[in-house]
Amino acid sequence: MSTNIHLSPRIPELLIVICSATLVAIWPLPGTIALRHTILVIGSLACLCFLIHHKRDLLNFCAWPFWVLLGFYGWLLFHLGFLSHQPELQLAELLSIWMRCLLATVIGVGLGLIIYKTSTPSQQEIALPTPKLMMIVLLIGFSGTCLFALIGSLSQIILTDKPLYINHLLPPYKAKVPFVITNVLLTPLCFILLLKALRNQISKWWIPVCLILITCCLLISFFINTKNGMTILLISLFIFTINLIFIIFKSASWHKIFWIPLIGMIVAAYFGIYAHISTNTAYPPLLLDAKIGIDIDNQNYWKNRLAYPIPINPLGNPVDSSTYERAAWFTAGTRLLSENSLGFGLIHHSFGWLALKKWPDFYKPIGNLRGATHSGWLDFALGLGIPGLLLVLIPLFASWRRSLLQKGIWFSYAAWTIPLLTFAYLTTETAGGHFTELLFFLTAFFCGLTLNIQKSQSNQTDLSLPKN
Repeated sequence: MSTNIHLSPRIPELLIVICSATLVAIWPLPGTIALRHTILVIGSLACLCFLIHHKRDLLNFCAWPFWVLLGFYGWLLFHLGFLSHQPELQLAELLSIWMRCLLATVIGVGLGLIIYKTSTPSQQEIALPTPKLMMIVLLIGFSGTCLFALIGSLSQIILTDKPLYINHLLPPYKAKVPFVITNVLLTPLCFILLLKALRNQISKWWIPVCLILITCCLLISFFINTKNGMTILLISLFIFTINLIFIIFKSASWHKIFWIPLIGMIVAAYFGIYAHISTNTAYPPLLLDAKIGIDIDNQNYWKNRLAYPIPINPLGNPVDSSTYERAAWFTAGTRLLSENSLGFGLIHHSFGWLALKKWPDFYKPIGNLRGATHSGWLDFALGLGIPGLLLVLIPLFASWRRSLLQKGIWFSYAAWTIPLLTFAYLTTETAGGHFTELLFFLTAFFCGLTLNIQKSQSNQTDLSLPKN
């Protein structure tokens, strides 16, 4: 028999949840660096107060993934002291981006531990925010990028009478990457909440909220024409469809009226993804263009667009520059990584520094902007080496493995999101800046969520939301 747990919230815990949601919402938003700094400091101080009271959880042997993640910062100092190629620039990054990553790590592990304790019956005596309040606040934070883009787009339409069109960057954002990462963070949570609502485990009011947010992600991905974002949506939608089929066959109430708009949404989503693929000229010759890009010894366009002609694919057409260059840069990056396994030292554009040394005809850099492979993980490894990469991937995948052994909305979220996050950071330009901070926040969050695996296994309780 299940019982609803009513816990009175305390200021530090609520502050951590609100700071976390705000950070996720504004991290990719241009012109928010001062606000981000303020929230990082406030949130990390609140987390330190919380973690001091729960230091036993951090000192438990089961917390080893989090300590491995903290070991990354020790590797940073070692790299700066003994392996650095550009010590001045590396020190500048240490005092800026990596300091922010450290604060984000503290907030992430605190948020994960709060959610774990809130969803564990044995922690009833701890005054923490209620699951419903946390869910609402975090869902708003995860949907922040979509909401800001919709507000910016509507403002542009109203003020300038400019209609939306395909391959259009939505204001106030200046790149596609924020929307790709938003699909990773938001759609799994929405689909999980839909499944929980359809199983009568949470209120049915979550259904229209999640349908609206998923539709926003689909429309935005279509209009900005992002292949990565659409792929992530397709994977999430496919997993959801498989789960939905099982629910339909097991449910005696499949004929109820709310199934009609839900099935209509799924059909419309698949048609939307199909329309995106059929209208995008980069998809048909994708493999052919990528194959040409891999041949970096005989094709040089990837080195300098102005100095070399664009290759022609077997269909007689110029290659799609995005597909070709990303394949070529990834190939060149893996070759450089095999020769520089300990890393160049910079999260920003280590690929360009190394490529310019190996290929003197590589394009002329603009200041410190020396190029990237457009693969977040590869750029990360080129900067901090394979040891640095492993110090992040090991905690991330340890958390994923642990999440499979536990029940609850947020454990399902970790099991669903970590593979999507890994794929997105492999295929998207996420190295450097706020996406590196977000990576450490999320990795620490998943570590904190699965911090005490032994206790969690003996208390497999869903994070139930109150029903209406």
